[in-house]
Order: sequence, then C-alpha cells, then structure tokens
Amino acid sequence: MQAAALILFTGTSLQAQTKGIAALDQPPPRKITSVKALIGLPGIEPNSVGTLSFNGRNLRFTTEQGFAEIPHQRIIEASSGDERVETGGTAGQIARMLIPYGGGLALGAVTHKKVGLLTLEFLDNSGEYHGAVFVLDSEDIATALDELDVLPATTHVSAISAPAVCPTWKVQENTVRVEEIETGLQSEFPPEDRVLLYERLVQQLKSEKTILNVYRAGDRSSEGNCAEFRIKVRAIAFNKGDQAVRASVGPLGHFVGTTKLTFHLTVSTQDGTPIFDEDMKKSEGSDSDSLNVTKVISKAVVKSLKKSRKHLRKTQLA
Repeated sequence: MQAAALILFTGTSLQAQTKGIAALDQPPPRKITSVKALIGLPGIEPNSVGTLSFNGRNLRFTTEQGFAEIPHQRIIEASSGDERVETGGTAGQIARMLIPYGGGLALGAVTHKKVGLLTLEFLDNSGEYHGAVFVLDSEDIATALDELDVLPATTHVSAISAPAVCPTWKVQENTVRVEEIETGLQSEFPPEDRVLLYERLVQQLKSEKTILNVYRAGDRSSEGNCAEFRIKVRAIAFNKGDQAVRASVGPLGHFVGTTKLTFHLTVSTQDGTPIFDEDMKKSEGSDSDSLNVTKVISKAVVKSLKKSRKHLRKTQLA
C-alpha cells in the first residue's frame, strides 16, 4: 500500500509539474494599449479608450468601466486602414481659429498625424451582423492581424444569411431591418467606412421615437424577419478627402479635399416592394476627420425612410 501510495503521489506530482510547465510555456496575452473603440462593441460606449488583448481564442477590449470580447471564430472579416486626425482634437481646432493673419491655416497643415484603423466584422451568438472599428498606432496593426490569424481583406464577401419570408399578418408596423452595406466593384468604399455607416445607421434609427424596433442583418428571429421596412445601401463611388488639406485652406475646405460618397438607397416593405429607390450623394467638407461622412449619410438615410413612410401611410389611407 505504501508503494502504491508513493506511485500515486509521484504520478500526481509529475502531472502537476507538467501542467505548471505547460502554463509557463504559454505566453501571456498580447496587449495593445491606448486604443480607441470608435463604435460597434456591445456594452462599450463609442469613442472609449482602452486596451486590446488577445488570448488565442478571443479578442478583448478593456476599459476602466468594463470589457467586451469577440470570439475569433465569430469574426468573419478583419481589415486594416488609416486615417488622418488632428492631434489637438476640438481644442486644437478652436485654437487655430483664434490665430490671426492666417496662422491657423498654416498650423492646420502640420497638426495632423496618421493613425491605423482595425475593422472587425463579426456575428453574435444569434447570427446577427456587427462591426467594430478601432483606432491605434499604425505600427500595431500588423500585430493585431497576426494575433487574430486573419489576413487583411481585399474583396468583401457577405457571410450573412438572407431574411426568411414572413406572412403578411405578422408584419410589425414601424419596425426596420438594416441589411449589410453593399459595395460596388468600382466604389473602393473602405471597410472602416462601411462598418461605421452600418453601426451609425442602426444607432440613428434606434434614436427615432417613431421607430419601435431596429433589427440587424442576419437576425433569424420571427420578429427580425417580419420588420415592416428594410433598408439597403449600396456604395457606388467613393472619394476619400484629406483633413489636413481642408484644415489648411480655411473656408475653401468645404470644396477642396472633401470626402464624397455616391450610393444607392433602397427602402422596401417586408414583401420587397420599394417605396424609395434612388441614387444619392453626400460629402463631408467640415474641418473634421473624413470618417464623419458616415454620420451625414446615416442622417440622410433616416430622413428618406421617414419621408417615404409618410407617403406610404397616405396611400394606405386613400
């Protein structure tokens, strides 16, 4: 019995040592600090600053208020990009306005820096589409992509399931389903703009009091399939402006170095009948980063939805 106990103890001890060695062999999670999450992380406020970490299975973004995780297996696309931002933020813009004799214009040309953009598109546990955009140092982009073991995307291919057919009697009035943003072959609409537009559009729709519910692409629930309206945006032509140029030319920045997007907007009822189906064009010429064009577009889309819905209601009463 003593021999058996000794063997058991020795085996247990060796097993514990083996586990300890294995734990030591595993490197600690790789971290990238001073990262800004622009939008799209459930439970995280837009523009929150925190730390990205990777443990081989999940990407985690941690702030002082909490954290959010995205399992690697749910990421359907990872993309890299870049953007110019003003180093002084809003305070810097105001300071430049106060410099006399055109000094603010000269300062605007040199107070910008280029940052990296990491864009992730993923599905939640229910199969619904989400997108998140992170701002980080350009040199950290390669590290993030290596940790995710995903190559930067070159051509976007949708992995979202199409909505199912819904009986007419189950259609929910004043509800909206937002389909994934589409891109034409010649549009060159960057992934970060495509994701920002989608998330800001969902956000804008949710803030409208007359809209009861907003559903995402990929929603397989009966409620999501029975939304009264469906919104589809397809990018046609995109021109990325230059914030530094806009800042350096003053009022002319509304015409020089602007970011422009031509897109096709389709608003249809649940059965596929279009009530708005037109090409539109929007631009961002203010002294701010080029990504803000997605805010302008999302507001225009919601305005078109409300206008077409009002017209539909009149025809239904006629």
